Amino acid sequence: MKSSLLAVLFFLLGTQARADLVADARARFRDGEFEQAAKLFEQSLEKSTPSATVFYELGRTLNKTGQEARAALNFRRALILDPQFTPARSALQEANVALGIPMMKQNWRTQVIERIPLDALALAGAVIFWAGSFVGLAAFFPPAFRRGRLVAGFLLVLFGLSILSVAWLCDPRISLANTAIVLTTGGSSLRSSPADQSEKIAPLPQGTVIDILSQRGRWFYGQLPGGAKGWFLTEGIVPLIPPA
Repeated sequence: MKSSLLAVLFFLLGTQARADLVADARARFRDGEFEQAAKLFEQSLEKSTPSATVFYELGRTLNKTGQEARAALNFRRALILDPQFTPARSALQEANVALGIPMMKQNWRTQVIERIPLDALALAGAVIFWAGSFVGLAAFFPPAFRRGRLVAGFLLVLFGLSILSVAWLCDPRISLANTAIVLTTGGSSLRSSPADQSEKIAPLPQGTVIDILSQRGRWFYGQLPGGAKGWFLTEGIVPLIPPA
């Protein structure tokens, strides 16, 4: 009992400390102390569950210090946690304009998550799946209308699984698990092979988003949003989803 109370006390103290960090960071931001505010926001994210709001505020703060690429990274992270976070999306567009980076084209995944909360989509899929399971089970008690109940149950289960699959595929934590952004000062280059003297296929300015397909030593093999594939150095390449 005593240990449980101590655990609760430490949790509450930790929560309060993290809240104080965010409050202090916001105060520093208002006072124009942007570098210190950014450090405090980063400390808060390191010590607590990631928050879309804090990622967004960190991005705004970094933008004030002229670090548009790092700001874009944090705006993207805010959108991973909350795809319907409109201020983060607008801020990302502005940061990309400053970096000269075109916005990624919308696909069916982004269109879904911008319109339907994923939690609601997953809940609907689970409810329909289990409703179909019970309907199918009820087909055996009593035997009347057995075939109709079996068909209805099967269709509901299939529909529920389809909705759950869409929710899983649209979850940015899944679809962007291997996506990274270029933060190297001056950018990087996409090359034809993993060698410093190999042919340059395309420039990779700061803020460029790349899907990482594999790694060989200090080289990544990846794909640009336009479809071009090649090799690039791992230095200065940061994953959109922070490592646990």
